[in-house]
Amino acid sequence: MLILEKLCLGYNKVIYREINARAGKNEIIALVGPNGVGKSTLLKSIAGIQKYHSGTIKILNKDIRSYPPNKLAEQLSFVPSQSPRAKNFSLFDMVSTSCYNRTNWLGKISEQDYDFIYSTLKKVGLDGFAGRDSSKLSDGEFQRAAIARSLVQDSQIILLDEPTAFLDIANKITITRLLKEIAEQENKTIIFSTHDLQHALKICDKIWIMGHSQFFSGEPENLIEKGAFEQMFKDSSLKFDSKLFTYI
Repeated sequence: MLILEKLCLGYNKVIYREINARAGKNEIIALVGPNGVGKSTLLKSIAGIQKYHSGTIKILNKDIRSYPPNKLAEQLSFVPSQSPRAKNFSLFDMVSTSCYNRTNWLGKISEQDYDFIYSTLKKVGLDGFAGRDSSKLSDGEFQRAAIARSLVQDSQIILLDEPTAFLDIANKITITRLLKEIAEQENKTIIFSTHDLQHALKICDKIWIMGHSQFFSGEPENLIEKGAFEQMFKDSSLKFDSKLFTYI
């Protein structure tokens, strides 16, 4: 579904080099690494929001730069770590903005999309919230709304930049479980950055590790066996505990 080949991040200068990875349908993948290493840059580069220095990003064996915007929107969507909140903007209107790639010049959505929006809100646990002011939703509710918006876009790949960063433990678990269900039941590819390594190792099919000197991609068990998690923190006394799934 998604292929990264010798990808080097950055524009005028390289900030991270030699990323090779693949993502398939029905897979949920966690992107992990220390602060400032380039996780958000990688997700934005895949999404076509930010230019990259060199290498290739392919979706369905086609370079993303060859997709026109409306066709790229069919292939992938991006949920930022903090989506902007607009006052007096109903949840329904907020989510309906993701129908833009299939509306006419007036921006009118179809009856089919109306039904799709309501069924999606129900799916993410926001049934009955359609008329609410989206800016007044709680952090957990708003994150579900942002995920609903990406689902309504109906893309094959969903990229999320730290979707649980500002949530409490209960909402963190709820959101990651929801992402797992979406990947399995909706035949989607989910890639999200996170610092919650323990939970990611338990639910994800693959982990992408942006270490200080090397990029790793693979199933959690294989990465643990090859000592890949030891490469995340440079010049640190922290050691990865393979039984606790965390650093000590």
